[in-house]
Amino acid sequence: MLNDIKVGFVSATSFIKRGNKKTLGFIIFVLALIFINLVFLPSMIGGVMGMMTGFMQYPYGDIVIEPSRDSPYINNVDNVLQKVRTVPDVKSATKRLDAGASIQYKQKVVGSTITGVLPSEEYDISNYPYIISEGEFLGDLSRGEIIIGAMLVEGYFGSEIYDNLGGVRVGSFVNVTYSNQVTRTYKVKGIMEGTWELTDLNALVHYKDLRDVLGINESEATSVVVRVKNIDDVAKVKEKIIASGVKEPVFTRDEKSDAVLRQAMQSIGLVNVITKYVSLIVGAALILIIVYISVLNRKREIGILKAVGISPRSIVISYAFISMFYVLIGVVAGLVLYFALMFYFQANPVIFYETIEIIPEIQVGLIIKNIFTMLALSIIAGIIPAWRVSKQSMLKMIWGR
Repeated sequence: MLNDIKVGFVSATSFIKRGNKKTLGFIIFVLALIFINLVFLPSMIGGVMGMMTGFMQYPYGDIVIEPSRDSPYINNVDNVLQKVRTVPDVKSATKRLDAGASIQYKQKVVGSTITGVLPSEEYDISNYPYIISEGEFLGDLSRGEIIIGAMLVEGYFGSEIYDNLGGVRVGSFVNVTYSNQVTRTYKVKGIMEGTWELTDLNALVHYKDLRDVLGINESEATSVVVRVKNIDDVAKVKEKIIASGVKEPVFTRDEKSDAVLRQAMQSIGLVNVITKYVSLIVGAALILIIVYISVLNRKREIGILKAVGISPRSIVISYAFISMFYVLIGVVAGLVLYFALMFYFQANPVIFYETIEIIPEIQVGLIIKNIFTMLALSIIAGIIPAWRVSKQSMLKMIWGR
């Protein structure tokens, strides 16, 4: 067997050296494009998922603790916070309240989610304080004031798609009617723009304002939001929080993102899968055709090789080497083009809806997987036609029949 491999390698090397360089260049170019097609679209999808997961930081932080199913609120939330803050890898934690409401400005009314926050704690938890496009973020004494999401304000990105409050601006007064029919008047202190529906269709008020509206005590909240020191350790921190004695459900941001975004990304994922398999089929078919034509053109030569004692196994192995060479060089060329595209798009992100930047995500595991997949297909595509021809009669091959 080892001798067959050596003979096959020598035969493949001789064939490649004598081959047409222009044809070889074209084959490599096509295979490089096929490889890019396998890895580039998943990189773009990964960038979109990363962008969306980043947006989920607003409502969920790095880790979020929610009420049990049988209760609308986390009871003894301060006790939960105390346990969470004792975990060494936790950077900060805060409590929040959420409530459904309608916001009215003059004759305009829109539905929204109102989130009650403790303003000074949000600086270490979320980006809310840093996305204020007009006015200022809430302060610890900001009672009776509200931050409005940009999509609820006429003239901002997304406001043309959703119902908005018209020309409401910083300093305007709005009426908020909560789901329990309690109405409060707030002065608009700021407008936040995160270019994402989960932030820009919502509003923020002081935690104590919303607590008074809902008529609950200070020990209740709808969520505890946690930031960790190292995002790579978030799964371990989650387990430590549970081990600290927290009984309520604990989720990482990725877990919440997966639940929210799975359906949204399902169609894109289907397109990615179809594109991947089509590319692999095209690549395998290309190699199969190239090797088959090569075998037919060298039929007489193969017959002579068999006549001088070269085994059919050596002949088949030589074509496996030839097809592997084509794919390997094509993959190398594809990698060069792929990383050139990645560096370009990292320096010049794709701009979506004027403000959203999409940066492709380099997925090393996916690249390695596709390299081995293409090499495996190349071996199969090289062996099949060579094996079929090598089984023919030696005399028929020599006479070209």
